[in-house]
Amino acid sequence: MDDFLPPDLRVLSHDQLGGRIMPWLQPLVLDDDMVMCSACGAYRDWLVISTQDRILLRCRAGHQQPEPRLDTAWYNRHARPSDATHATFEDCLRHLGH
Repeated sequence: MDDFLPPDLRVLSHDQLGGRIMPWLQPLVLDDDMVMCSACGAYRDWLVISTQDRILLRCRAGHQQPEPRLDTAWYNRHARPSDATHATFEDCLRHLGH
């Protein structure tokens, strides 16, 4: 008897994903400094993107910037379990209301 779940119930492994994204609604304070979008000055309602061993922040206006003070370990400590996977980045943005 096969021990594996049927293909439609399997979860992708980390090496099969292009990245992971979580919302971060409150202000993000790092090293006593409130992180602000370098393009528009937004300071809350971020999407935190973990991809290729780096962290990017995306504001509600769609500006993205790297955040070198954060790493994958920080992301893993703060992220909740994933509730969905998406074929494209745009699909994920729509799912998260961005």
